[in-house]
Amino acid sequence: MARSERSRTELLEMIRKLDARCRARAAGLPDEDRPPDSWAAVLFKLHEREFLTPLEQISEVLELPWDITRVPGTKPWLLGVANNRGTLLPIYDLANLMDGSQPPSRRKRPDSGADRRRELRSRERVLVVRQEELPCGLVVSEAIGMRYIKNTDRVDGSQEDLGPSGSYVESFFLLDGTPIPVIRLVELMADPVFSAAKV
Repeated sequence: MARSERSRTELLEMIRKLDARCRARAAGLPDEDRPPDSWAAVLFKLHEREFLTPLEQISEVLELPWDITRVPGTKPWLLGVANNRGTLLPIYDLANLMDGSQPPSRRKRPDSGADRRRELRSRERVLVVRQEELPCGLVVSEAIGMRYIKNTDRVDGSQEDLGPSGSYVESFFLLDGTPIPVIRLVELMADPVFSAAKV
């Protein structure tokens, strides 16, 4: 009995030490270095154009799944559903939804462009957007990464130059000297056009 008490005491001491080490290392994580008066964003591309979206709206970024099950009778921009760790995730092609275009990685070509399509597809990412009911995935040409954006870097920009995506842009912020449009993806998904996926 004394031996098991001693083992339990040693185990609790090991857990305390491990917890202390984890807390000490967590203090240096990037979120602690967030500049004052700024917000975190995900920088991504649709074709060659860069966009920002608030990080708080994105739950994760995935590689484009190879196994996407098409849903019969739906618009082309609803690619289908995929299994994401046991949860069905609807996958939407954001570029196709915005302007009706398809990325080169999914276009059928008579020539032997399989390697080029594979290379382009390898850059595509799925932004999983937080929603109250079911999360959904939006395919983008490339997810560049997270950026901190200063509130003072807000600038004027022209939504007309953005084509159909301009109606979903709420503001512009300077990033490396260039005005980048900000899309609030949750608001985009509240648009009735988004929910009208059936043909």
